[in-house]
Amino acid sequence: MRPDHLLLWALGLSTLLGPACKTADDPGTSAKARVMPKHGQVWGRDLATGLGLQEWELCQELGQLDCISDAHLITLGGVEPTTLGIDQPLANAAVSAPIAVDRVAMAACGERWERDLAGPAVIFGAVLEAKAGADRKKAREEVSSLLVQRLLARQATKDEVAALVDLYDALEDISEEPDRDWAIGACMMVATSTEALFY
Repeated sequence: MRPDHLLLWALGLSTLLGPACKTADDPGTSAKARVMPKHGQVWGRDLATGLGLQEWELCQELGQLDCISDAHLITLGGVEPTTLGIDQPLANAAVSAPIAVDRVAMAACGERWERDLAGPAVIFGAVLEAKAGADRKKAREEVSSLLVQRLLARQATKDEVAALVDLYDALEDISEEPDRDWAIGACMMVATSTEALFY
């Protein structure tokens, strides 16, 4: 699957995960329901930790500029007083912020897949090792749970795991590498969820 198709697929199906807090009856729901966006470098640090990468390994634009600390610094809520004279974060999120977030997540998740493929696997090992149909579904469940655990620092719910696992069905007939595309897409969906991007 081409990267642009993968991105559209992930964006189109990202609503399946939904927000982290679903009902007012949930004891984990904030009484005031306020969220604050994470600064790009905070989100990048969380993403790097969850994927077992160094922060500078997440994403490079043109092979030279670090996506979070250079290329998309202002877009992701940072400041650059020295060169650009921007000493306050933007009052509102930039229109290109979702694109920058997706760009970083896709590059980071793709890098984790390639490293797991080369071994030793950190996240996607179960999918890489599974052979038979039933084992492959169980492997996707294991990876889905691990993605939520590592990227959101909590246990996944059954609904979240099921939503991520079911995404594979949409890829099976259109992708040349459905395991790869599913793994990167599922990783992106968790990494760019409301819970991952906001406090």
